[in-house]
Amino acid sequence: MTPEDLYEFRFLTDAQISPDGERIAFAVKTANEKRDGYRGAIWLVPFDGSRPPAQITSGAAHDSTPRWSPDGRQLAFTSDRGETPKGKKRPPRNVFLLDLDGGEARELTRFADDCSDLVWSPDGRTLAFVVRDPRNDGDEDDGVRVYDRARYKADEGGLSDGRRKHIWLVGPDGLAPRRLTDGDWDDGQPEYSPDGTEIAYVSNRTEERDVNTVADIHVTSTTSGETRRITDGQGSYGNPSWSPDGATITCYGTEVAIGSSARNAHLWAFPRAGGRGRDLLAGWDRTVGSSVISDMRAHAQTLPPTWTDDGRILFLGSDQGTANGYSCAAAGGDVRAMTLGSHQLVSWSLDRSRKRFATVVATVTDPGNVFSGEIGGAMRKMSCLNDDLLGSRFLASPERVEFTGPDGWKIEGWILKPRGFDPAKRWPLVLEVHGGPHTAYGHSFFHEFQVLAGRGYAVLFTNPRGSHAYGEKFVTACVGDWGGKDYEDLMAGVDQVLGSGWVDPKRLYVTGGSYGGFMTNWIVGHTDRFRAAATQRSISNNISAFGTSDIGWHFWEHEMGDATPWRGSEKLIERSPLTYVTRVKTPLLILHAERDLRCPIEQAEQLFIALKVLGKEAVFVRFPEDNHDLTRGGKPKHRVEHCRRIADWFDAHP
Repeated sequence: MTPEDLYEFRFLTDAQISPDGERIAFAVKTANEKRDGYRGAIWLVPFDGSRPPAQITSGAAHDSTPRWSPDGRQLAFTSDRGETPKGKKRPPRNVFLLDLDGGEARELTRFADDCSDLVWSPDGRTLAFVVRDPRNDGDEDDGVRVYDRARYKADEGGLSDGRRKHIWLVGPDGLAPRRLTDGDWDDGQPEYSPDGTEIAYVSNRTEERDVNTVADIHVTSTTSGETRRITDGQGSYGNPSWSPDGATITCYGTEVAIGSSARNAHLWAFPRAGGRGRDLLAGWDRTVGSSVISDMRAHAQTLPPTWTDDGRILFLGSDQGTANGYSCAAAGGDVRAMTLGSHQLVSWSLDRSRKRFATVVATVTDPGNVFSGEIGGAMRKMSCLNDDLLGSRFLASPERVEFTGPDGWKIEGWILKPRGFDPAKRWPLVLEVHGGPHTAYGHSFFHEFQVLAGRGYAVLFTNPRGSHAYGEKFVTACVGDWGGKDYEDLMAGVDQVLGSGWVDPKRLYVTGGSYGGFMTNWIVGHTDRFRAAATQRSISNNISAFGTSDIGWHFWEHEMGDATPWRGSEKLIERSPLTYVTRVKTPLLILHAERDLRCPIEQAEQLFIALKVLGKEAVFVRFPEDNHDLTRGGKPKHRVEHCRRIADWFDAHP
């Protein structure tokens, strides 16, 4: 497999089963002709697989997020068809409607910003969606930005212009959109009540919303606009859904907003009127959602909790490198796995009966295909859009490894053996370190890993302490100790594989992104056992990251053990890779996107200049216009270049 193979991939991003369970709509995106973006189309396939998938939208636009009307006769979706507004680099994504009986898609909205979070009302008479408030008539954006609050930028959206995101409603019959919610806060993830009279959604309307990470569930009447808060203003909740009788609202979250994801998120139930919530997964020492990561897609929004007719609630959950469907009793407890396998369920949708489902399933050797099934039964593969490409390439299959870290902790990982593997020979090894740190490697596809295996490298990827899907104690274990026992876990993994006898100890390499970039920087400042290293979208200086990262002011305070630049700054300095730059002997490739606001590019700049002033071997590669998600959803040509440079850098240091 080569870096350029990314141009040939078809990326499956969603799978939605029709209300009657007879058809599945899904979205497929591919690199456009200029390779600076993507085009996307909506496809259909029968649930029973009686016919192959068929593409039902076409053109140069990016169509995505298909959503079935309640009667199954129409599909709403978002698309960037249309003209590019002044000052924008691409057309915005608006809401379109396609009649499946025939005809062209109709435009329902015409906003200058992207629409998202699309959902139908139960009676099919309205669609709810989220969009940034339009500018007032006559307002011009002169580019000047004035801020009086800390939360003024986000890696996903860039610098704020003061306009908030709110929930809007539009009718499929052509009625003009109207705004449902308003105020100096952002609203998202709308979900209609069963009778369609109210919408539950996520918002932070606390007085201290600018400097906390609270996320509450609110409910607003679709007619009067009357609003009430359901949760208590202390926790972080999302993905609301309603019980069939409308008496209960379930959601995912944690009862205390701590500023990072270093906690198991659970399934909660709250009365419709608000009040004390119940943790329905108490005693289940895992997290909801799919924490397994990939470079084929950004983290997907998970399935909201879904109620069945037999008194159970379905959700996605993660366990030891896998993501599967689970259920619990509506009263709580009795957690059961509803799907099984060494894979990642990326998305999951159910029909009206809550018995049939559609999902996108990824494995280490397959970036994702549509599967269908019935709850409690086997799944069957419904698409094969990448099979020809994958069938013509060497794909390394994972072999599980387990080793012992500090304190006797058991750590899980996997190794991909190189193309042409011969155990009698010595092979180079690349250690890959995941980001987060509270995510997980596992049974999902990485283009970068397969390219390295194809070049003749063994690839070791592990889940050191701090990773999700191994329990609350495990996921919190690196908080306040970045570069401590998590670093020792990683080195223990390398030592374990060296014991196999076929890994060349003189040809060890290391790379990783985000937290993995931090750890790469930390590693080269604490050992010279690696022949070369590549740090991606990394952190080097905790002091400056506190104020320049879009999440730094709350994330670093928690992750570094309550340390800030004015309180406990010595801890931030002591755990900054930049502090140890004089010790670096390993040639370092530094890759960073210029619009990264999660790990700002100044982090790479500081490290690069320090290394060059000290006479160290370092190369700095900057990628314009992309953000922190460069390797997961950035410009295709940048993703290819990024991958190629890592492999070439290791090749250049044999």
